[in-house]
Amino acid sequence: MALYKQDDILTLDVVSYGMDGEGIAKQDGFVFFVKGALAGETVKAKVLHVNKKNLVFCDLKEVIVPSKKREKPVCNRFERCGGCDMLHISYDEQLRIKRENVKALFRKNMKREDIEVDDVVPCSTRYGYRNKIQLPFGTVNGKVAMGFFRENSHRIVSVTKCFLHGEWAEKLIDVMLRFANENGLTAYDDATGKGLLKHAVARKTDDGLCIVVVTSGKRLPFEKKLIALLEKAFGDEYALYNSIKKERNNVVLGEEMICLKQKRLTVNVLGIKAEINPYSFLQLNNEIRDKIYGRIVEEIKKTGKKSVVVDAYAGVGTLGAILAKDGNKVLNVEIVKEATEDGKKLAKENGLTEEEITNINGDAAVVVPKIVNELTEEEKKNVVILLDPPRKGCDERVLSALSSITAPHTIYYISCNPATLTRDLNALLQNGYQINYVTPYDMFPNTKHVETLVQLSHKTPDSHIVVKVDFDKDNSIQTDTLLKNVQTYKPAERVTYKMIQAYVEEKYGYKVHTSYIAEVKRCLGLPMYDAPNAVEELKRPRQHPSEKMVEAIKDALNHFGII
Repeated sequence: MALYKQDDILTLDVVSYGMDGEGIAKQDGFVFFVKGALAGETVKAKVLHVNKKNLVFCDLKEVIVPSKKREKPVCNRFERCGGCDMLHISYDEQLRIKRENVKALFRKNMKREDIEVDDVVPCSTRYGYRNKIQLPFGTVNGKVAMGFFRENSHRIVSVTKCFLHGEWAEKLIDVMLRFANENGLTAYDDATGKGLLKHAVARKTDDGLCIVVVTSGKRLPFEKKLIALLEKAFGDEYALYNSIKKERNNVVLGEEMICLKQKRLTVNVLGIKAEINPYSFLQLNNEIRDKIYGRIVEEIKKTGKKSVVVDAYAGVGTLGAILAKDGNKVLNVEIVKEATEDGKKLAKENGLTEEEITNINGDAAVVVPKIVNELTEEEKKNVVILLDPPRKGCDERVLSALSSITAPHTIYYISCNPATLTRDLNALLQNGYQINYVTPYDMFPNTKHVETLVQLSHKTPDSHIVVKVDFDKDNSIQTDTLLKNVQTYKPAERVTYKMIQAYVEEKYGYKVHTSYIAEVKRCLGLPMYDAPNAVEELKRPRQHPSEKMVEAIKDALNHFGII
């Protein structure tokens, strides 16, 4: 077998893509990851690192035979900046790669080949779609610069414009650089902890810009000079804040926020007007946000019924407000108190009453099952749960709480991270849910990232009870017969893999893996739908249960009445 070492120059034929959009080649039993290489290309690559699992990570040096899907990047910072992973790939190929990556995660993390992933819903434009920019300050050639951190570092790649943002971002960068350098300000250095300017953060709204200058421990000096420069560039259409951040961590905004120039800024999301402040969360792509929200609204409307909607990660409750305007009863649950208060304000400003939309401050794991179980019997007939968690996914307690809800319901899960999405879907599928569709949306063109909308529903019971009722001559019910019939026709308790594992461990004194239980069930011809993650293809060669384990598992299956 060939051996490879750091700095080797290789010629490779790229056959597919990795999860981060890098090209993958295979040779001599090794797998090569080449950032920037496209499937179908022959490339020269330099070895950066070889790990113990025969995985080789490479730097692209030359494209010998290019793919027809390769394009010349519009940005001259592309190879250095690292913000755009796919700027060199045609848009149709970007969409194809993202769909394949989502499908691959379903196979890898959920061991499911049967879940169909829809084509990626495209964005109408590849450029200028982002409504927010976040730029660190740095020092280049003795002057203050702005840009993006080079991948896996805190070294600044300076930029004067970014093609993913509109012209407003270019004008803002120009103003901030002139202000900093003309007034002798310094950029913060993370290594030394010295310097003033940390970040500039701005969001484009319907009526202007919300701009925040983040400084390290001290208030921004010469603020009137900055206001004058901004007014020359943007007129009166902006608000300006100074965030003072003393902590040394990866959070961008500090706890202290000083308003230097006030202006009321709003966005209109499908008819709901929301006021924006520096801490507001909004999707970065207005067009794709509206497509996702609009689909949810239309699908709920098509049921012909007014739903009770529970948003478990509501934020200020924009989507909930849209659904409340449409006649649904909405309960927004949010753990951040300030966001809940902003949600109440948003509802009031959009003419919604507390009967139409209720904003509840609390932990979704505790609040969601409680409020659902307190609904009237009529309300429980059409319950919708919204999940739009942060990138780390849902809290395990929230997923567990959803499984405790007895009313039939539908879940809409919006995710910006397919890895945590598939993890959470695994938990839901094991607890009575089924996936109705998986649709990726291109919220982030030219990058490896993708937004995904999944609709799930709680499974209807597999059986129902038929009870024969005998009456005495006086038409009274024979209760002893009734109870006997109920026990006769009562569906068996749903037996989980954990219950089988617990039985074996208690009786035989050792643990059995879920894959062993799955193997025994397969051999006996039993259905596998109730634990899809147990039918896994392991990364190493599959280990089989011993004869002793097989007998123990069969005993457990017999104990629970499965065989």
